[in-house]
Amino acid sequence: MIFQIDYLVVLNGIFSILYVGISVFIGLLMISKYFKHRETLLILVGITWIGLVSPWYPSSVSFISYLLTGEGISLELYLIIGNVAAPFILIIWIYAFTDLLYPSKKKLAMLIMVLYTIAFETIFFYFLLTDPTSLGTLHPPIDVEFKFLMLGFAVSIILIMLFTGIIFARESLRSNNPELKLKGKFLYAAFFSYTLGAVLDAAIPLNPITLTLARIILISSAIEWYFGFILPEKVKKIFLK
Repeated sequence: MIFQIDYLVVLNGIFSILYVGISVFIGLLMISKYFKHRETLLILVGITWIGLVSPWYPSSVSFISYLLTGEGISLELYLIIGNVAAPFILIIWIYAFTDLLYPSKKKLAMLIMVLYTIAFETIFFYFLLTDPTSLGTLHPPIDVEFKFLMLGFAVSIILIMLFTGIIFARESLRSNNPELKLKGKFLYAAFFSYTLGAVLDAAIPLNPITLTLARIILISSAIEWYFGFILPEKVKKIFLK
């Protein structure tokens, strides 16, 4: 079956599964570290990262479905898998962000994010049930071309994550603790890598070179995210000589 698929589709599917697999593993690993460090932040940022890669879940699922059945998933299922959870993940991240840096503004920030989520989910499901093609066009077996509404939503999430991420990393860099400063540098790298990789993945024509480059950058962002919160001893020894 796999030899009958366009090679770019195969490459896309493999890289999607690889990126999702690595990211979910890293997210779960961060969550598991809570039981050692007893820091709730690790649970929140672990869930956040698992959720941030949700746009690549449907292409992974669709690729596996195509290999097993000869058909990818439907447009409706693709849209649901890749988008429904995203606003809730943003709520989790903003909660962690404000709880650590701006506790006095946490209630206001959470209220804004809840309203944002309600608005998105209402609009999303309205169009999903009435005219799903207004949200995106399916390109079987594993890809979707998103329309203006979904692109606007994706851009808003990327910008919110980038803006808050820069602030979060900047606070770490202001510390006199070398280890905390190094974590801040990794967080800077993670947020910029994720943004760059997502933009490359969505905004430029995909060929084997651009696809490989975008996914490698995205995979690097997952590793940098992990190092930004949990700095392994080996990494510490390399960078803090």
